[in-house]
Amino acid sequence: MKAYPIKTRYIKKGENFIPIIVEAIKNSGIKLEDGDFVVLSEKMVSTAEGNFIDESKYKPKMLAYLTYYWSKYIWGYVLGKIFRLKEEKIKNLRNMPKRESLKHKQMIIEELGLLYSLKPYAEGGIDLTNVPYTYACPLPKEPEKWASLLRKRIKEELGVDVNVMVSDTDATYRLFNFYFTALPYAIKGIHILPGIVGFLLARIIELLKLGGFAGCTPLAVVGNHNLKIEELVRIAFIADRVHITTKNMGEVLKKHNSYIITEEILEKLEHTPVVVIKMKEEFKGEKNGM
Repeated sequence: MKAYPIKTRYIKKGENFIPIIVEAIKNSGIKLEDGDFVVLSEKMVSTAEGNFIDESKYKPKMLAYLTYYWSKYIWGYVLGKIFRLKEEKIKNLRNMPKRESLKHKQMIIEELGLLYSLKPYAEGGIDLTNVPYTYACPLPKEPEKWASLLRKRIKEELGVDVNVMVSDTDATYRLFNFYFTALPYAIKGIHILPGIVGFLLARIIELLKLGGFAGCTPLAVVGNHNLKIEELVRIAFIADRVHITTKNMGEVLKKHNSYIITEEILEKLEHTPVVVIKMKEEFKGEKNGM
């Protein structure tokens, strides 16, 4: 298989992305075939749903302080080394800004629960990158609905029967033939071990070499495929690897002389929230875990 990122403009909050994506695929020069995969980023779907949370409205309480110090000091200075987190992750944990992090942890506790807040980062798939203002972007509410709508529209306009996946960059792990994620939900066949439970188990089995990173996490898949979980998480992983994302938002803010991300800034960035996976073409890539 081979992956092709599809460039679109920035999809705004509450905007219907279906016609935008179909038009972008038409203009890409890529010829879809029956059985190909069209993979959507979860953040674009959530944005289209208007599924944002304003973290500025949350008032930190005792548990927020507990989970903030737990992430910053216990994971940043002790567990991060033991469980071999990447140095960049450890550095980010040690440099967590207190005021913003406390509000974030309080939001996680109220929206998802303590088990998710105890996870040192990427709690419950809630995204803070490339999101405007003081918003956080949780997982989509109805990923299967949007995947079905896009598949139907592609069949009507392009005459091909594709599979449509909504995926999240967060990991799915494998322990022998048991697949699991620390996210709040995933497709059937991937078990949910919420927050810190799944995260710790993943680290332990990686240290013991009993399994580990299997791929990224499909949240919904619609279509006539007969692929196994190991193949679906690999497709999600390949799609995640070829997405073009802006990683250093600090430089972007400096360029625009702003201290906060706005929709106007996001509109000027390059966005590839859609990836076409051609199932009959060979993909030559390098595996990379967390």
